[in-house]
Amino acid sequence: MRISHYDRMNHVQILFQDDHLVAIAKPSGMFVHRSDADRSAESVVLQILRDQLEQHVYPVHRLDRATSGVLLLARSRSAAAACGQMFSERRVKKTYHALVRGYALPEGQIDTPLISSRGREKPAGHPWTEPQHALTGYRTLLQFEIPIAMGEHATTRCSLVEALPETGRYHQIRRHFNYVSHPVIGDTSHGDSRHNRLYRDHFEAERLMLAAVRLEFRHPVTGTPCDLLCPPDRSFTTVMDQLDEFRILPSVD
Repeated sequence: MRISHYDRMNHVQILFQDDHLVAIAKPSGMFVHRSDADRSAESVVLQILRDQLEQHVYPVHRLDRATSGVLLLARSRSAAAACGQMFSERRVKKTYHALVRGYALPEGQIDTPLISSRGREKPAGHPWTEPQHALTGYRTLLQFEIPIAMGEHATTRCSLVEALPETGRYHQIRRHFNYVSHPVIGDTSHGDSRHNRLYRDHFEAERLMLAAVRLEFRHPVTGTPCDLLCPPDRSFTTVMDQLDEFRILPSVD
């Protein structure tokens, strides 16, 4: 039986599984594991999937709580170690869709060093506060012009972009697009509160508009090519469907 993202909060949708790996469609708002950010959270991927598969699973990469999409986990410690090496050696191609403020360029790269998550609370001069290399490629898929005034502008503009992070720094896509003045809609940490409110009030954007839609890699145990697809879920597409009448740029093939 196929179970969608929100049919039951004690299940997650499985996209792929074999003896070594399992990939799921993580809903927006769900932690991967218990976090000090919210100790009361009842929906946690590791616990739900453990109960669903009746075995322990091991996370091999990260998705923020607010980000939805394809998440890869291992079914054994040895598979987790092999996946960890695969990610650290950047042998995984990650593709995201993000709705961002303004008109993004047709394509480009954001090459801006970022401080790691471990360095956020450290005093100046600590080794972890040293910015690390971070690179995100992107291309614009759609652009929209909405007839709602924002500040001194008569309309509000936004773009749907495909983001291809080549490194995996803390909140990399969110921080990079904010750095180039195209914050992700719904981002309460690095975004624009006025635009977040507009999209929430007019388009039901109650979430961070960032989704991991694809993972491509060679299976670290079997060597088989893997291409895991996860179209954005309903909480994302509901917003995009409402924006469609304001589209000014067709989809890029």
